[in-house]
Amino acid sequence: MRDAPNLNLAWTSLAAEECRRLGVRHAVVSPGSRSAPLAVAFARQPGIEVHVAHDERGGAFMALGIAQATEVPALAIMTSGTAVANALPAAVEARMARVPLLVFAADRPPELRDCGANQSIPQAGLLDGAVRWSADLPCPTTEVPAEYVLSTVDEAFARACGLSGGHAGAVHLNWQFREPLAPEERAWDRAWLGSIARWTRGGAPWRTTLSVEPEPLAVDDGIVVAGLGADRWLPGSWRGTVLADAASGRADAGRVGADLVLRTAADCVPLAEALAPPCITMVGGGIASRRIGEWVARQPCPVVTVGAGDPRQDPSHRAALAVSGGVTLVAGRGLRAHPAWTRAMRIATAAAARALAADTRLTEPTAIATTMAAVAGARCGTVFLGSSMPVRDADFMAVAPPKGWTTAANRGASGIDGLISTATGHAAASGAPVLAVVGDVSALHDLNALQLASTLDVPLVILVLNNDGGGIFRYLPIARHADVFERLFATPHGRTFAPVARAFGLAAESPRTRAALGTAVRRALRRRGATLIEVTCTREASERARAEAVAAADAALRRSFR
Repeated sequence: MRDAPNLNLAWTSLAAEECRRLGVRHAVVSPGSRSAPLAVAFARQPGIEVHVAHDERGGAFMALGIAQATEVPALAIMTSGTAVANALPAAVEARMARVPLLVFAADRPPELRDCGANQSIPQAGLLDGAVRWSADLPCPTTEVPAEYVLSTVDEAFARACGLSGGHAGAVHLNWQFREPLAPEERAWDRAWLGSIARWTRGGAPWRTTLSVEPEPLAVDDGIVVAGLGADRWLPGSWRGTVLADAASGRADAGRVGADLVLRTAADCVPLAEALAPPCITMVGGGIASRRIGEWVARQPCPVVTVGAGDPRQDPSHRAALAVSGGVTLVAGRGLRAHPAWTRAMRIATAAAARALAADTRLTEPTAIATTMAAVAGARCGTVFLGSSMPVRDADFMAVAPPKGWTTAANRGASGIDGLISTATGHAAASGAPVLAVVGDVSALHDLNALQLASTLDVPLVILVLNNDGGGIFRYLPIARHADVFERLFATPHGRTFAPVARAFGLAAESPRTRAALGTAVRRALRRRGATLIEVTCTREASERARAEAVAAADAALRRSFR
């Protein structure tokens, strides 16, 4: 620190090294002048990999994806003004999904605030509705002790990780800087570092925050419904019956297919009666299937929620017991698989899989099934499921990820912005293949992320399901109002994405058959970098594919439960 050229760099260099000591390994920097002290400090900090994002929204989502993949906060560094507002969507997702994220934003000094100075907005509390904690740091000065810088970074890290009595989420540190912003020489008093001698001479963080070890929570019987992030509380070896959401981290074979089952149970009395559980344990966040939520709300048995806190996790408003995050589920003596649920999900998923396999058309559901099968040749990786229809298709059609692959999604707030950026963060952090399945409107939202993706040297397969608009709205009541539906809700755009991907330097393919899609995916996994694969399909054909898979599952269930 003593060789810092000026006091601004002394403060930010303390922060950069303390972040490294705490375990931070990635920073996403968006260009700007006022943030130069932060950008330079982190770029020069050994052990932290710096990624460059040309826009702050994409950069924040990339940092979010890195944190999802590593469970360690990544930094999004940005300049002053509206740059900070662009971090809001990722901060919201981080809070709702309980993902650790650090937003370090530069700001003007007090004399340039609220006076009409260029690029100055009231940004100190701009993200307060979304973040776990924020702090407005003063301009660097030796009148403030050096330990203040270190302890503030420590507190930010602890709050982001959920180590201070809450859940994980985003934290915003607002850094005020006066000139010089560049690493120019300006005399400063090195004696200022004397109060942190134990830190400068050692290698440990200034302060370490320890959380209490998780307590075991015994589950004796019943059904576990696994929502977003359930893998934090639910062991992978759980021997009881799990109704797993596609983005839960527990959506393995034998645990998916609940939505298919409940479609039939709605009017098949023998099946509905057989599925009744003695109790229900809801683990983690939201679930894609509305039917599961409605089924839970109708059951007369006790309901327990695991993962209580902010945001609240009790969508049925029926929980008799809400358990906070510091627990791990363990099997009680009475735990056993629910025989009817186990049998029903096995029957429904097998029937739906056969129907999808027999369907020769290239549709949204068959494209997801084909791609999942194609990536199975890689030993491990991440399937990132886009919001809107992709995550629902994977969930409703019971398409589990291949063995060795994990799932991820931005399902905290369920937004469609920043999906490609987030998937890019997963690839950059994990070093393993990533398959991102997104819709065409989602791709339009995040086109600039193709620049981020172009910097990767690991396989990122971006599967864009292009049905020329928002297909999900066809399943909503608004679809019955033809005078406004197509223009305002379906929003057809008439665009293709493969040429745009090539303009960003990505490989791009547009397969027309299921066989060609599988070949394209396998070829993409052998590339060192990103590939965009565009599947053009109609909404009507995709709806028919879904209906046929559901019909096959329904017929099989009704034959078995009479």
